[in-house]
Amino acid sequence: MFRGRNKQSVTKTLRSPVVAFLLGAVIGLVFFILFYGLAIVNPANTDWIWQSVTHDTAQHQLGWEFFCADSTGGIINGLAYPVGLSAIFMDVIPLLALVFKPFAAVLPSNFQYFGMWGLLCYMLMGGLAAILLRYIWLRANGQRSIKVWAQLLFTVAGSLIFVLSPMVMARNFYHPALAGQWLILLGFIMIVYAARFRHWWILEIAWSVVLVMAILIHPYFLPMMGVLLVLSVIRYWTRLTGSARLRWTKAISMVLVPAALSLMVFAVLGGFSLGSGAEHYDLEEKGFNLLSFVNPGGYSIIPAFPNRSSSPETMMWLGLGVILMLIVAAVLWRGHYRTSWAKFREFWGKYRGQCCLAALFCVLLLVFAMGTRIDLGPITLLQYSVPDKVYELWSAFRAAAREAWPFYYATVLLGIYWLAKGLRLCASTKWSGAQISRRLPVVLALSLTVVAGVQALDILNSPNAVAKHSGFAAIANTAPEFAPLDINAVYDGQKHLVALDEGFRGDQHGTYVIGRTALKYNMTLNTGFFARVPDEVKSDQEAWRRKFADGKVADDDLENNLFFTTDKNLADELSANYELVQLDNFYFIKSEE
Repeated sequence: MFRGRNKQSVTKTLRSPVVAFLLGAVIGLVFFILFYGLAIVNPANTDWIWQSVTHDTAQHQLGWEFFCADSTGGIINGLAYPVGLSAIFMDVIPLLALVFKPFAAVLPSNFQYFGMWGLLCYMLMGGLAAILLRYIWLRANGQRSIKVWAQLLFTVAGSLIFVLSPMVMARNFYHPALAGQWLILLGFIMIVYAARFRHWWILEIAWSVVLVMAILIHPYFLPMMGVLLVLSVIRYWTRLTGSARLRWTKAISMVLVPAALSLMVFAVLGGFSLGSGAEHYDLEEKGFNLLSFVNPGGYSIIPAFPNRSSSPETMMWLGLGVILMLIVAAVLWRGHYRTSWAKFREFWGKYRGQCCLAALFCVLLLVFAMGTRIDLGPITLLQYSVPDKVYELWSAFRAAAREAWPFYYATVLLGIYWLAKGLRLCASTKWSGAQISRRLPVVLALSLTVVAGVQALDILNSPNAVAKHSGFAAIANTAPEFAPLDINAVYDGQKHLVALDEGFRGDQHGTYVIGRTALKYNMTLNTGFFARVPDEVKSDQEAWRRKFADGKVADDDLENNLFFTTDKNLADELSANYELVQLDNFYFIKSEE
């Protein structure tokens, strides 16, 4: 008897959500090590960041180092001088920057947390996916399923599908903050388990924490997480009965309080310091394409087909494994669609108001993601205009396609659920109840394992995945490509580095070199490859150019500021009246001794 109880205890533990999370996190950890290696996780190793392969990661590291050196609240004083720049617009992941800033005095000078963040994102992606997969498993097989090994295999296979997400792979160590797509899975968990919160205000507090965390990772997560918040409240609402029914006022509070708190944090960090912050108006090019889920975009062994937009932001490839799963699930559901539709109509009729509200917010998010042009592959179905002010605000989220990520992950989760239920529907016509309980869990686990295998073969052998894997293997222990300049030939104690040419705003690699130079000599920098640049800085830059053109630059100006340009034509013009020194691709104006 003791052995029997002990076995039941072990079985219960293995089927617990904690074990599921840990198992999924291990899948994320193993994948990260095999794909990226562990050298980049070392917090004292920044050499790998200052490479072309990492794209925007170097910008974010630059932002962190300036933030660590001199900041007031969320404002980086040394960038976009003399105005200052919010840490949000250097994508430093404020959630981590604010945690590490108090320890700046004891941290190594070359400290970085982006490697740790990337590893954490993969582990959380696998772990949170495993919790959702456990929920699907129990819904499909019931609480009494005794096939523990099958459940564990199901969890491993399903977690791998999420860990292999091509959107995470495309952005991790390219735009690290946006690799935090595990937030979406956390939102799904808050939806499916909403009814388990004993009091409405506890769910409100939980969502307040989640939304504040989202804004501290990246503002792009706020609209999608806001919609998931609404769905979670609706889910909580529909599960209450009798005297526990939720009042409208409480439901509204559950949405507005978390949203207001997250916007307050955004404001405190200087997120509204630039107004709308819109600089580029290309919603048409970076909107969600209706065929994005089935267009590989370089993340499959099969080639991509023509797309109306050339932007990589529209890439949301489901993968051959997931597409195969959706096709199989559709076949398995044959003969049951009418019954399912009847159950859906019954539920809609019972909770008509809540369902309409949920559908409205989902449609609004999808429209927001598509931008002002609706594309179907290479074809434009509709293009429309909105008032200028609306377009300007909308353009603050210029890569609007990202807001469709929840639909992507919801499709994968629903596909797994439909596969599980479809197998049960199919088995119910061929097996007895005892055979279903015994065989179905094994069939389901093995089926999802096949799906995960096909998914891995498809994505890991894709051109983009192969290039990224080989690229990170090459830079793991190499000297930095972007090193600070030795400007002793022109440096005479100036406090500010001032770029004169307007085009330097888009010089990504030049910004990394000159930014590191500014840090080395304890100087500020007025502009460069930042997510946003204040209008005051642009006006200030233009005023300096006029001063040089009119010969009105005073000696004090040259004593306090070290002016430079990367524009050869502008350098030639300036050389008529000033002594210029060329260092690398930069032309510095030397002050008179």
